[in-house]
Amino acid sequence: MGMIDGFTNLIFNVYEAFTVALFIKHRENLKCVSHVSFANSFDKNKNVPVEGSLPGWVMKHNEPLIIPNFDKDESTLGYYGNPEGIKSFMGFPVENKGVIVVDSKKKWVFTDKEKKILKSFVTVIHEEIENERRFFDMEEKLDELNTERRILNLFNVLNQSKISVNEIFKECINFSRADFCFVGIERNGKMFVHDVIGADNKEYIKKECPTGSSIASVVMEGGRELLLPHSSRFLSEKPLFFPGEIVKVKQFFGFPLIISDVTFGMVGFVSLSDNNLKDQSIGFLRNVSTLLSLYYSSLWMRENLEKLKDFEPVTDALQFPVFLEISDKIIKRSEKFSLLSIKLSGIKPCNKLMGLDFTNKLLKKVFHIIKNCTGTRAYIARKGGGHFCALLKDSDVSEINGILRILHYSIAKGLAEEKVDNIMNDVEIGISYFPEDSADIWGLLDKADHNKLIFKNK
Repeated sequence: MGMIDGFTNLIFNVYEAFTVALFIKHRENLKCVSHVSFANSFDKNKNVPVEGSLPGWVMKHNEPLIIPNFDKDESTLGYYGNPEGIKSFMGFPVENKGVIVVDSKKKWVFTDKEKKILKSFVTVIHEEIENERRFFDMEEKLDELNTERRILNLFNVLNQSKISVNEIFKECINFSRADFCFVGIERNGKMFVHDVIGADNKEYIKKECPTGSSIASVVMEGGRELLLPHSSRFLSEKPLFFPGEIVKVKQFFGFPLIISDVTFGMVGFVSLSDNNLKDQSIGFLRNVSTLLSLYYSSLWMRENLEKLKDFEPVTDALQFPVFLEISDKIIKRSEKFSLLSIKLSGIKPCNKLMGLDFTNKLLKKVFHIIKNCTGTRAYIARKGGGHFCALLKDSDVSEINGILRILHYSIAKGLAEEKVDNIMNDVEIGISYFPEDSADIWGLLDKADHNKLIFKNK
């Protein structure tokens, strides 16, 4: 504020003052934007309250105030840290935007004549404040446009996997003047905190936001943005994430993450201080949330596609190479297990007579029968055709014998239900044990093929 500083210096010299200061109203306080003072205790960073101070009285009543024989407590001035021996005071309002104050260590130096002179200065200062405000708004708008362009460019870099999404969030935090931001993602009808940027995330990450009882969950459940003003009552009534949390939110902007009209999460920007979130950022943050919707939905798809690569599309069983990798890791850990080899005869005739789709559905049914019989401790793969392998951990011999009987009965029943028991005449089930029968998976597979029991379906 170069020009205004020049006027402050001029007023200081004209009145031979001890202090001249220009304060601008900021919420319930007056903030110093320009000053000249002989006082070492003058604190330009100290906010002067509107209530209970003489500069505040001038601002509140929008009237000049002259005290030619100052005999009040100097704390009512609000801008000194120590007593300075002030004897005269004059304050003048600046068009409901602030107040300019002049004081002196001499008595009777301010009269109506000085007030009129100060009024002329105030008029010019007000015009200069307006000019600087317009210039500042223009600079700020230009800076906003540059920031928006930079953030949009970061999405292109993110798409090339050159940066993490946190780099975009950091820019958005600065742009919106938030203290931190976070992402919530829906899983099985519930919302969980997925990312927290700009704050310690250990307390919140991967935790559930209870339905209807948190600000974060309201955004996702409603599927629409939630823009809460500073010190909103809603913020004091509901926690941000979950009941009993320590964080006290002062302001909140929340935007849903939507893909194909389905809300699957949300992104929130949070202020914990007296500083307002930037209203001008709302439109851009709304656009960013749309791009984030595309990013997080594609991330979900990539993660699930990677998982799908581990499973065979026909039966949902593990791909055989994946089964071999799992077996190798278990062998290296020297963990005991049993290996089952299950072979269905007649797959080729079935495929020829009943068709490929029917046979594929039958194989899938058999896989689920094996899965139900062996339980959650088993890893199951299809080696090829009608040949399945199952690795069972922590199973003793008596338990294995029971599994074999149930497995044969269940497969035979399944084949009869599909009316193919006359095509598939028998089921071969073999077994081997690690480490007794072999020290590697291929030896165990050979041993299981030799130690086979043949169950006739008819």
